[in-house]
Amino acid sequence: MSTQKKSKNVTLKRTVTIKAIVTDNFRQYLKQELSQAINDLDSKLNEVVTQGNKLIEQLEKQGQVDQVKVIQQQMEMDKQQQIAAKADLEKRIGESDTLSLGSEFVQGTIDGFVSVKEGDNLYEKLGAMEIIIKDGIVQQIKGDSA
Repeated sequence: MSTQKKSKNVTLKRTVTIKAIVTDNFRQYLKQELSQAINDLDSKLNEVVTQGNKLIEQLEKQGQVDQVKVIQQQMEMDKQQQIAAKADLEKRIGESDTLSLGSEFVQGTIDGFVSVKEGDNLYEKLGAMEIIIKDGIVQQIKGDSA
């Protein structure tokens, strides 16, 4: 009868950085994504205003003046946040033209998973990982991908 020790393993979540090599196609893609984000913000802002106005109308009918003021203040704060976010996105659209062709642009991060077993170096397993893409095609994976 064998009494071999079974190795335990666990899957952990880690952050993976996505970097894009700047090309003309990437610039176009980036502008399109940022423009869509602006459109989404505009839609969200319109929805907040519409719902807020309906709620204010209901509260006014019920004579809840204090609540109306609170809702109006919250709507104004939300509106200002949306305006600031939109301005930031518009600025980023303008900056996209200044990105140097061939340079790397941090597009964002995603969650990745790694399997860890007894005897593994945790620092290496959870260390920085990057995926370099060019026009959507993976060019290189940096870091431990096991």
